[in-house]
Parts: sequence; structure tokens; C-alpha cells
Amino acid sequence: MNPSVLLRRSSYSWRHLSFNRNGFRYRHHEAITVTTETLGEKYRVAKLSMNHPPVNSFDIPLCDGIIITSSVPRTFSAGLDLKELHGVTAEHLRKFWRNVQDLWLCLYSSRVPTVAAINGHCLAAGTIIAAACDYRVAAEGDYGVGVTAAKVGIIAPGWFLSMLTHLMGQRRTELALQQGLLFKPEEAVKVGLVDQVCKSERLHVEALSALEPFLAVSQLSRATMKLSLRGDLIDRFVCSRTDDEDRFVGFVMQDSVQKSLGDYIQKLKSRKQ
Repeated sequence: MNPSVLLRRSSYSWRHLSFNRNGFRYRHHEAITVTTETLGEKYRVAKLSMNHPPVNSFDIPLCDGIIITSSVPRTFSAGLDLKELHGVTAEHLRKFWRNVQDLWLCLYSSRVPTVAAINGHCLAAGTIIAAACDYRVAAEGDYGVGVTAAKVGIIAPGWFLSMLTHLMGQRRTELALQQGLLFKPEEAVKVGLVDQVCKSERLHVEALSALEPFLAVSQLSRATMKLSLRGDLIDRFVCSRTDDEDRFVGFVMQDSVQKSLGDYIQKLKSRKQ
């Protein structure tokens, strides 16, 4: 099994996604499609759509802004692929977790403005993706946004907890994580996890509208202030990412955790039958 596949349903790897001051550049992966369009006849926007079927190799052209969404109906991301955590070696887990770390750091430290267009279920690592963006727009619907690690039997990393605490506040984050709470889109706005909710058919339009104010200012000033605000967490992560990796691998390799993962995977299989 390929350790670079990170997410269930709308699964993709960021191992081949790099960033420079001009934008993201993606060398190859079969589970992301990229389209570009012009916003206001001035800005070039790349839309990254997570999907399941294979697509051809491509590059993301240099762009001014990025919208991240999913082409899987009613699912932005269902979270980590739990099969990548169960019954595998410690080295496999390390490679896998490094990809998760890189995914977050790539988005959270991006100088290019990013908007998450959440079209459906946004769980666990899906919330990592969305929360790392500069703005989050969610479509109306009967689905949840949040972190279910406690229900699955795994842990959320410290850098993610810090990011969620910044968005939701200490007390709400404590309750949400310890209880594995999921929020409906409107509730997610109230707790600070999502910035706005719109009709599903207007999701892309609203995501573009949300991106425009980020593009209408000095990009050097905007990006510099963004990284100043996020710099402490980024620096702490960079200095402690090996410890974070050790902590995650040590936790997941425990017999009790492996048993919980196996039971949960079996439960998911039973639901599909």
C-alpha cells in the first residue's frame, strides 16, 4: 500500500506539491485535478479539486490565489486513510506522518492566499486542510465539520491543536476534541471553524469572492503580516517535528490503539455492506 495516500475518499498526496514565493507547483498525482481561471480580469486563480479517479500528470501554473475543494459529491475529505495506520511498520507510519506534516506546513505557511470551499463532510485531516487555509466557505447541508480522533482512537497533533485553539478558543477546542464533536455548517461558523456558509450551488462563486479581498492589497505586505502572525506556531513545529513524529508513531503502534483502529475499520466495512 502506498504510504503517500493520506486521505479517505477524496484521497491525495502532497509529497509532490512544493511551494515557492510565486505559488504552488505540483509535479504529479492522480487524485487532484487543477483548473485555472481569471478573477476580475486581473488575478489568476488555481482551483485544486480532490477526487478519486485517476487523471493525467500536470503542473499547477503559477497563480495569485488557490481554492481547495473536492469533486467527490458531499465529501470535502473524510480524513486519514485508517488502513495506512493499521497493521503497518513503524517506518511506514513515519513516512506517512511526514507527508501529513508537509501537507499542513505547505498550506499554513503559504504566501499565496488560500480558500477552502467545503462541499460536504470535512473530518479529521480534512479539517486540518480547511483550517490551514486563509478562509473557509462551507456549502449548506446535512454534514459535519470537525475532528473525530477520540472516537477513532488516535490523537490530533499538538500543532493542529494550537491552530484549532486559535480559531475556536481554548474551551471550545477542549470540548470538541475530547468528545469528538462534529459541527453542522451553521454551527461551525458560530464556533469559528468556518467563516461563512452559502448555498451549495454558489460555493465556487462565494469562494472566489472570498479570495478577492486577499488579492486586492499589497501581496508583499499581506504575506509578511500573515507569516508574522503564524510564525510562532510554524517555528515551534519546525523545531519539534521529529518529536511530533516520534510521539505519533509511538502512540499508534501501541497494541490497544491498533486494536481500536482494527475495530473501527471493520465497522466502516460493515456499514458499506
